[in-house]
This record gives sequence, C-alpha cells and structure tokens, in this order.
Amino acid sequence: MVGVPMTAPTQHASEQWLGSALAGTPSWVLAAILAAAASCGQDDPAPTIVDPGPAQSADELLSLTRLSRFDLRIDEASWAALEAAPKEWTPGTFEYEGEVFSNVGIRLKGNHSFRELSDKPSFKLEFDEYVQGARFLGLEGLTLNNMVVDSSMLREWIGYRVFRELDVPAPRIGYAQVFVNDEEYGLYLVLEPYDDPFLARVYDDPSGNLYESDRSADLDHDVNDWDQDEGSDHTRADLLAFSELAQLPGNAVFYGDDTTDGVVDMPRFLAFMAGETIVGQFDGHVGGHNFFVYHEPRADQWSYLPWSLDQALARRVTPYEHEGYLGYKCLHDQRCLVDYVLAFRDALPRVRELDLEAEIDQAIALTDEAMRSDPRKPYSESSVESARGSAREYILTSADLLEPQLECLVDGQEPDRDGDGFGPCFQDCNEDDPSVHFGATELCNGIDDDCSGFADDSPDCECPSIESEGRTFYLCHNRISWLEARSYCEAQGRTLARFESLEQTAQVWAAAAEIDGGRWAIGLNDRETEEDYRWLDGTAPGFDAWAEGQPAHVLDWFDCVFLRNGAWSECNCIEKGSFICSE
Repeated sequence: MVGVPMTAPTQHASEQWLGSALAGTPSWVLAAILAAAASCGQDDPAPTIVDPGPAQSADELLSLTRLSRFDLRIDEASWAALEAAPKEWTPGTFEYEGEVFSNVGIRLKGNHSFRELSDKPSFKLEFDEYVQGARFLGLEGLTLNNMVVDSSMLREWIGYRVFRELDVPAPRIGYAQVFVNDEEYGLYLVLEPYDDPFLARVYDDPSGNLYESDRSADLDHDVNDWDQDEGSDHTRADLLAFSELAQLPGNAVFYGDDTTDGVVDMPRFLAFMAGETIVGQFDGHVGGHNFFVYHEPRADQWSYLPWSLDQALARRVTPYEHEGYLGYKCLHDQRCLVDYVLAFRDALPRVRELDLEAEIDQAIALTDEAMRSDPRKPYSESSVESARGSAREYILTSADLLEPQLECLVDGQEPDRDGDGFGPCFQDCNEDDPSVHFGATELCNGIDDDCSGFADDSPDCECPSIESEGRTFYLCHNRISWLEARSYCEAQGRTLARFESLEQTAQVWAAAAEIDGGRWAIGLNDRETEEDYRWLDGTAPGFDAWAEGQPAHVLDWFDCVFLRNGAWSECNCIEKGSFICSE
C-alpha cells in the first residue's frame, strides 16, 4: 500500500519480541544467552534479553538486547520521488514505540545490494535532514540494511563485532523488523552511520574530514574520486597531502622521517588490516575498495574504518593479500610488515576470548522468528540456516587457521637467511635461494620464482594445453580474478575461453580438473546487459551448461562465469580462480 499513513500498531516491539523470540526457545539457547551476557568485556558487553522494553539509549537500541519495530510512513509524493530518484532525500515519518518523528529524511541505498521500493530496499534515515538538530536516542541517522546479499543475516553483525573488539572504529549494530505504510518489509540490520555523532563517540577530535572509497578510490587515485561524507573543509587538502606522502618511497607515511612525522594511526590501522583478514573481508580494503578514512586534525592522524561486510565470512583471506594501497605498502616494507605480524598475533587471542558462539546463538534466538516471517527475503529458511552454520564455522575457526601463517618471525624480527633482502613472512618462499623472492622474474622453469604461490604464472610462460574440436585451450593454474584472467589471456594474444558444445566443455573440464578441481574462469558473462550472457567476442552460447540453481539472477552483481564441476557457475568478477584461455 502506498501513501496514506494508517493507525499506529497496537503491539509494542518489546511485547512482540518477547512473544516471538522467547516462545519455544530451547533451554540450551537460553543458557548460551546468559553465558554470553556474563562473558564479555566492559567496552562491548554481551547483552541480556530479559524483558528489555523500549530502548532508552543508542547503546540499548544498537545491541542484541531487543528486536525493535520501526514503522516508516511514506506518502504518495515521497514514494514517487523515491521511485524517480531513489538515492535523493525525501521526507517521511519514522515511528518507534509510539514516538513519532515527522519530516525525517529517507532515501534508498546500496550498490549490488540495491533494491527498489517494490522489493526489499535498504534505507538511510536522517532525523535532522529537514528539522535542524533533530535526534533519535542521540542519533543523527540510522542505516537499515536489507541483508539481501547475506543469507546468514549474521555476517555484518559478526564482522563489526570483531572490529570493535580490536579497537577499530566501527559501528554499533542491532536488528529490527521494518514496516512501510503498515506493510511488513522484513528483518533488517540496524547500523550506526559514520556521521558526526559517531565521530564524537569514537575520536578525541571529531572535527575532521571523513572520506569514503566507494568506487575503488585509493591513495594513488585522484583525491576527487573519493566521497567526502563529513567535515567542513571541502578543499581536500588534507587528503591530497596524505596521498602525496603515502606515494613517496620509504615508510615515512607510517613512521615519519627527518622532515615529517608519520600520519597513520598505526595501532588502529594494523588492527584494521588484521580484522579484515580475520573476517574474510575480500570486498573491502583487502580488495582495494569499500572502506572509509578519517583525518583526526589535532593529532594529524589517519585511521581506516571497515564497511560493506555483507560478503565477509565466506571466502578465506590470507594475512598477506591486501591490495589496498596503504596495506600493500605496509606489507612490502620490512619494518611495517614486522609490526603488522606482531599486531596480528596480538589480535588473535582477543578474538578467541570473545564468546562468539554464544553471541551468535543469542543473535539467532533474537531474530529467528522475524527471519521466518520476513516476506521479502530472497532466500529460503533452509538457506538461512545453512548460511548461519557456515558463518559460525568460519569465524570460530578463523584464528586457528590464520595463526600458523604468522609464525615467521625470530626474536621479533623477520630473518633473511639467504641475504636477498626478503624474509619468509610472505615475500621469500625459499630462504635457501637468493634468486627466489617476491617480485623476482618468472623464468618459466617450473619454479615459483616470484613467490606468488604458483610456478610460471606470467603471460610470458605457456600454460598446459589441450586440443578439442580443432581448437586449443590453455589451462592456467593461477589464482587471479576473472578480470585479471581476461587481461592475462589478452597479454598472450588469446581470450578467456569460449566453448562451442557440451562435449567440448566436458573434455576441457576433465583436463582442467586433473590440475585443480576448483573453479576455472571462462569468457562467458552478462556484464553488459543483465541476463544476456555473451562470450567476450559478443556471441551468445549455442548450448546450456548451467549448474543447478544457476545462473544466479537474484544476485545481480554476479556477472562472470566460471566452470565448476564441469558446469557454468556465475560469480562476482573479483572472485579468484584458475582460468582457461583459447585462441
């Protein structure tokens, strides 16, 4: 229903929550909830759920103590405005526990998670957009994430929880059932925005500039590529100075030199890098996008803030694969690398000390009934339950899987036994051969000369090949992204593979699977027009080899196709795998 506000709901959110979340809750879940409440530290205590009532503070709202109910009312004019320009502010009404806020700014949000009003959109709310100084529980705004990318409905909550535990500036999180013009839109993640109240809560000096890397902006880009979200100085002079210092040779940006002080808040930055790895945030700074930076003026220090964690806890990330400019620079500087490894090793016990299993049980108990009643979630209840288990397994095993990768220091320093200037943390995979180290030239000799993890992974080296139906296919066992694989094949004068038949596909897959049974990138994609799958030469396939449940139309940011178990599987184009070239 669109437009006309209707009567307020008679059942309070707390009453609704107690009736739905506690009814039938197993005793072991309640025990886990009480254990979680008793086990966590003072800075971020695990909440209890005993008759919480309406939230009296942002801390109570943005926690696991209650499942809130939010009512948004959008009249016909504002509805039409959001349909025409979904990311422009328009006035609406927000109601919580009988308290009504009129003239609240409402807009839609998201890139790959963006959904129209008729679907399950994410919302941004600004209480002071039209009423100067308006606040809700001290909050200037709220972000309501639709979780359409996260079938576990847990990843963002777990991820930000880990970052906060590591003292990385990160938002507080809660959950709510959202109704729009009295129609249930489902279960939403409630996210504290990065705004003035957040900066005032976290930083000693909140008067600085906050920048967002939303389109792969980074320190080696034009500073105008960044979005500026907070701060009164719009000259970007501070960001330009940071960028210029970061791009100078050496580590002055981190530690300073004879002429300048370091400008990076190193404890927070190193913890941020560790946190992204622990939660598998491949879609963040690790991948060179989706993060914030804040300049604290009085200290003249920059810190990094995590963002867009809905794809975390799904793909394992090693401690040494950061592609964001500053993280990459740190990993390739001996002093910063050692400091990073030491900071990472200190972070793992802190994650282990969290009783995340009990807190996950608490989050599930809190949201389970709302998840099941959510009429707009794009996945089944069984998919949610499976994804919950995967997210739980990921975070509970992360520290143990990562720790062995950090055992590369001797007496707090990285050794260099062969004297080639590279140590074993990740840069030198053979400490007995000075010609083998990070950045060395691949000699096409069957040896991993550049310590990438793969031998002969240069376009100058020929990949193993197979003939099928009069064409040659090259099986390149390098783990790079679909986009990188496309460029790699082109550098060899070839293209990501095109197949002419099911039989040809099966024959090439059989050869590829003998090398690696994982996924292999091929040239099929729908990057130009959604659901119009084409090979890179623009031709459409003359046959169908989709795996069960594919293509992933519901995931419209998945545009690139891989071969997996001999069938086509659609993935994000930044996903990594082996790849097949053809002539």
